[in-house]
Amino acid sequence: MTSTHTPAISTPASAQTISNRAFAVEFGWALLALTLSALIVIGTYVSLSPLLDRFEQEATRDNIRPWSFVGTDLVPRMGKALPQDKALRITELASGVDERAIFSRRTRLQAADYPFLETTIADRHPGAHMYFIWRTARAPEEVFYLPIYWTNDKPQLKLLAKHEEWRGTITEIGIDVYGELRGQGPLVSALTLQPNSAPHLLRAIWAEWTAFRVWTQKSAHHLKGTPPRQTQSVTAAMAAWAGTAVLLLVLLGFARHRHSPVACAAAVLIPWLALDLLWQKNLNTQLDETRYLFAGKTQHEKHLADREHELYSYGLHLKVNVLPTPGVRIFLLNKGPIRDYRRLRMQYYLLPHNVFNFGWYPRPDKLQDGDYLLVLDEVKGLRFNADHSELRWPKNKSIPVELVDEGEFAQLYRYRGEGS
Repeated sequence: MTSTHTPAISTPASAQTISNRAFAVEFGWALLALTLSALIVIGTYVSLSPLLDRFEQEATRDNIRPWSFVGTDLVPRMGKALPQDKALRITELASGVDERAIFSRRTRLQAADYPFLETTIADRHPGAHMYFIWRTARAPEEVFYLPIYWTNDKPQLKLLAKHEEWRGTITEIGIDVYGELRGQGPLVSALTLQPNSAPHLLRAIWAEWTAFRVWTQKSAHHLKGTPPRQTQSVTAAMAAWAGTAVLLLVLLGFARHRHSPVACAAAVLIPWLALDLLWQKNLNTQLDETRYLFAGKTQHEKHLADREHELYSYGLHLKVNVLPTPGVRIFLLNKGPIRDYRRLRMQYYLLPHNVFNFGWYPRPDKLQDGDYLLVLDEVKGLRFNADHSELRWPKNKSIPVELVDEGEFAQLYRYRGEGS
């Protein structure tokens, strides 16, 4: 009788598996480490934050209470609104270069006492851009502003003290809204100026991290997930959270004489996923906004729904109703740099016309009789003298022109030639 012997097959360490129960235990250690890490990181940040110390030292008095303005406290300066209880429903934007509405209230307070702003505004959407505005006793003619980024309809905290002009005596505060209302405008319930406190700072940081920013013309080349000049980098915060958790797990491993690579991996993966979810939240919101603006529309309708749709409308008006057939020369004058977005966009909408897109002022030596000059937006020092039919600019320079067409933000002139 013969016997057979089957050799034992050893499993390499790299191929060893972990049971579900053991994985759950390791994952639990990771969650515990992340919880302790969050408490440590937040506590350390708050205790060492130079902002809180600075705000406390700059305050002009003790025991400062919040200063709240309900919606109906704000007075319409531009646009229209209707009161709803004590809130203010914005119903109409004033027409102009930018359709906007401004509501403000005279006041007198010390900026140093209120480094935070809490906004309670419902029914917002990405198409309505909102700014908190104010005037100061130091510069009464200037209006300063900070964007109120859209997150959700819950009260949001914003750090006002990061703006260099939030200082001295504040004489007027308000909101500036522009863009589009889309049927139902925002409902402004309250603007509350808040004193210095650690919870306010943490809430302001969280509001910055979750704020949504509509894609701009630069988004094709560079897309930043959080607002500029953020108080605390979300990436650095997540790295500190994960790093501290891993350090705690390593120390725990030395104490237990047993290290937990699965728990360490989970402690890194969870903050990374949290960071990715913040990005995904913004991406989903942008997807909804893009679908709302462009889905199911013709190319013409998409242009009308796009940013700077007024450029498209005016360019189309010029090509269809004003300009002759392509072949004439058009000199585009604008205060922006040569590659400014509005310059290039207007030039694109005027194609196939021959557009010379450079400079603030006309170049008389380059002009020929019958050439057109399109002044886009206001150009400092450039003005039309109707009595003499001249376009004039600094250093007593001028050229003979006739006004051909005038829009809300642009004027088209025809050069008549020096001998005409």
